[in-house]
Amino acid sequence: MNPAGDSTLFDTRAEIFRIARLCAPGMESLGALTFSGNPTNETQRHQWQNSVLLPCLVPAVRSAYTAAKSGYRELAAVDNKLNEILAGPLAKNSRAAGRQIARSFKAPVGETALERYLPAVDREECPGHMAVVFTARASIFHLPAPLVLAAIVFLEFRSSAIGDLWPALEDCLQSLPSSDFSLRAA
Repeated sequence: MNPAGDSTLFDTRAEIFRIARLCAPGMESLGALTFSGNPTNETQRHQWQNSVLLPCLVPAVRSAYTAAKSGYRELAAVDNKLNEILAGPLAKNSRAAGRQIARSFKAPVGETALERYLPAVDREECPGHMAVVFTARASIFHLPAPLVLAAIVFLEFRSSAIGDLWPALEDCLQSLPSSDFSLRAA
């Protein structure tokens, strides 16, 4: 018999995976995103956390979550801001994955920000970074922001063996300042 904590942990992990599947259809074919190292290598993981996750992705996810409910201009501004701070192959990979996700679904009727944003990404009028496209989709479905961020980290580490993925993801979530998302353990 499993303790209650094991059940909660399993449920959280299942929800993270469900969000990843819902918001990144075809995630198996996304290719590398912004993390290109080995998630089990603590040095590589912490370098990515400190240079990409904390200064770039966390603020973009936080802003995109709100912007998707506000309007197209706000969402495009978040995407453009992320484009200014990500560089080189990281930006290229992020945009390619975001465009792939954007092309794989239609905005629900009445979600005007997404109805305008997705075609703009397809026409390459907006960068279409994966974190922004993913978060915008998650936001309109009112998925919990902490789990959305966890799902994005899951996608970054998805090439890992499952036994290695969850501890690496948990380590990343532990690095978040308490003022950011409230999820601390996956």
